[in-house]
Amino acid sequence: MSIAYRIDKEIGLTLVRWDGTVTATEFLAQIRSLTSDPNWPPPRRRHIADTRNARLDSSMDQATLKQAAHIYAEHRDKIANMRIAIIATDTFKQAVAYEQVLLQYGATTVVFNNIDPAVTWLGLAPDTVQSAFQQLPPLAPPPNRAR
Repeated sequence: MSIAYRIDKEIGLTLVRWDGTVTATEFLAQIRSLTSDPNWPPPRRRHIADTRNARLDSSMDQATLKQAAHIYAEHRDKIANMRIAIIATDTFKQAVAYEQVLLQYGATTVVFNNIDPAVTWLGLAPDTVQSAFQQLPPLAPPPNRAR
């Protein structure tokens, strides 16, 4: 899978890392997994997604965002009042469209192109978040990627 997440209850943060080509199927599976995780959202309702190393498959379209919206609608109480920082470079335009989806459910979302202002906006120290990201499980390479 090209998406990994970890919930750090101690700092009240969900960390998500995207890497490589991400398909709609992977994206929706990650949302379902996250929203069904009994530890989500963490108590402080902070979330950071790093998509800087991701490329979006052509399946990631408006229909996918609508499907994501339907999943979040089922968990409106969990996403309300959440602060979500998305770090994006090549996926910036799509991240802004996703920001609009999350806004419908009461989440305050901001798209950044650098991790430091995103972390500051969440009220955390950059070193703390970098350390937490390092604890994410490694992503398995796709079958066609050389090891």
